[in-house]
Amino acid sequence: MSSEDIIEEQLQSLQQEASEVMEKVQVYQRKVMTPVWEKRREMIKKIPGFWGTAIGNHSVFGAAPSEEDVEALENLTDFHVEFDEANPNYRKVIASFKKNNVFKNETLTKNNKRKAEDNENDEPTTYSFLDWFGDDSIAAGVVLTDHIFPDAVDFYKGIDEDDSDDEDLEREIELVSEDEEDDEEDEEEEKPKAKKSRK
Repeated sequence: MSSEDIIEEQLQSLQQEASEVMEKVQVYQRKVMTPVWEKRREMIKKIPGFWGTAIGNHSVFGAAPSEEDVEALENLTDFHVEFDEANPNYRKVIASFKKNNVFKNETLTKNNKRKAEDNENDEPTTYSFLDWFGDDSIAAGVVLTDHIFPDAVDFYKGIDEDDSDDEDLEREIELVSEDEEDDEEDEEEEKPKAKKSRK
């Protein structure tokens, strides 16, 4: 085995270790966020159309919704995700609706379990919100449970992750520019004054 192969093997092992650490971090994050999400849940119930707007603002579910999707989202009153600390890949989704013409049940429940080989980056281009409750799409489920649900307020306001990244980048650029200006001012102040030449 060449030295490059050894290094590559070590990097793969380190990557696996990093993934395991990140999973533990996410489990802890969900644990401490649960009471916060419960408080948010009660507040959101006072905002008509909150969840329909939040989910519809995500490009996956809002780009090309069917008529049934639109009506379902308009009547969506509550959307909640339950996580299992002992089983990090498990999510239970509970969606509640007002009476509508799309389906008889006012509550839809789905148990969603990711697999180790599922890639979170394999996000679908578009997907039907209602269809997801009847099929096995893991990727669409990840969008709902891991992206929209935790950051529901941002999606309701129309601020997605890409916008947040852009804003962070803009802030960094502004800070760098300000630092450069400060450095230039400091340099000007530090420059010794030229001595007057003797005649």
